[in-house]
Amino acid sequence: MTELHADVAIIGSGFGGSLTALILKQIGLSPVLIDRASHPRLVLGESSTPLANMVLKSLTHRFGLTRLEPLAEYGSWQREYRNLTCGLKRGFSYFGHIPGMPFEARADHANELLVEASFAAEDADTHWFRPDFDHFLAREVQSAGIPYFDRTDVTSLSGGEPWHLSCRRDNEELTLTADFLIDASGEGGFIARQLQIPLDPERMRTRSRAIFGHFTGVEPWHRVLASRGASTAEHTFDCDDAALHHILDGGWLYVLRFNNGVTSAGFMIDCTRHPIDLNVSPEEEWAQWLDRYPSVAAQFSQAVLTPFCGRLRRTQRLQRRARRAVGPNWAMLPLAAYSLDALHSSGNAHTLFGIERLVSIFERRLGRADFYSALLEHERTLQTEINLVDQIVHGCYRGFANFELLSSFAMFYFAGAHNCEDLRRNSRAGLGTAFLLADNAEFRKSVSSCYECLLDTTANGPPALAEVREFKNMVKREIAPFNIAGLCDDSRHNMYPFTVSG
Repeated sequence: MTELHADVAIIGSGFGGSLTALILKQIGLSPVLIDRASHPRLVLGESSTPLANMVLKSLTHRFGLTRLEPLAEYGSWQREYRNLTCGLKRGFSYFGHIPGMPFEARADHANELLVEASFAAEDADTHWFRPDFDHFLAREVQSAGIPYFDRTDVTSLSGGEPWHLSCRRDNEELTLTADFLIDASGEGGFIARQLQIPLDPERMRTRSRAIFGHFTGVEPWHRVLASRGASTAEHTFDCDDAALHHILDGGWLYVLRFNNGVTSAGFMIDCTRHPIDLNVSPEEEWAQWLDRYPSVAAQFSQAVLTPFCGRLRRTQRLQRRARRAVGPNWAMLPLAAYSLDALHSSGNAHTLFGIERLVSIFERRLGRADFYSALLEHERTLQTEINLVDQIVHGCYRGFANFELLSSFAMFYFAGAHNCEDLRRNSRAGLGTAFLLADNAEFRKSVSSCYECLLDTTANGPPALAEVREFKNMVKREIAPFNIAGLCDDSRHNMYPFTVSG
């Protein structure tokens, strides 16, 4: 029997839980980290973004986590941790496909979109190979002397002042008490289950599910383009050094390349258009999607699932949302409070924003009433962020009906990201600053106006050319006050180089 008291018990040792534990230790608190599984393991959520890297770098610098700071950029990662697998991410690339037809690049790039996110590989983002990345952070937790219990089930939770956790690890009984509880379990939803907090997936507009895995032998997309006679000369960066999005009819396919020869890929499928059929295996459904898109099939013609991945993974609807995300003595990290979709790679950055706000509340050493008030303010911000990201992602799903609608509405994601990056780059972002400019009422209003127009435009099937033009002009007008990076510029033909405002 092991007995232990901690200031904070953290459930879940993914990167969010481990990073939170390391920071809390640095500010003088005693955390304990608990996970029902062990590392290494395969999980969704592998692509970083400039905002994620900025917040990670800020947190590691601010709290003296010097061993983690090199992980904030591809160049420093390669110098310091070359044996820790990652992938080079120079930006975001999108390619629109027509069912039954090979991909044909157009001279005006109207069925392509590339948004560069860095000047070069040195300052680029990364894809996190989560089996290695999360395992590395869990080992850092252990090296810091933080109690860490993997393969541990919490069999009962009671109290609250303090919390009492009865746990079992293999054949050992473990009793923990903690003054505060943080749920970093992601889709495990530990606190929601234990405290019987309802999940309201219907509060989410997006309705999608996934089939995904890790592969070897995936052909680089630029080679497939070359085999089709397409030129990539006007691409602002290598379209494979990216979060590569294949836009399909009723879904999309992400392709993330790592530098160990592994490629992470998954179909994200509109549940409304393509509800799951349990009589069809994940492998059969994967093959059906490839059969509809010849050029995507060519990219995966030699692909083989890795032994570590094993079989393809398939989910039910991904979206969930807890009615509450904080209490007087507990809090959920963002991806324990909700799950959305991999489109535009928002998940890891949002987790880091949530960690930044949450640890700053602990750092301020507030009295009990003020502490809870700060938690409630954090939750209000979190809920506003969820609403905004969900609206952008769902709008993009509706834009799949016409690639020009998608490439236009997606500009709101990039405008929000660019403005948040600019605030941080110029030291104008406070600790409570919201993700993707969600705390700016005018920005939210502009997104909502165009979102409602997009729903109307696509309500009766593929829109007419005049409707597409009208929508694109509306986005240009609405985004103008926030357009600090030259977005919606027709002269760029959907090829956006990296720029820094000012």
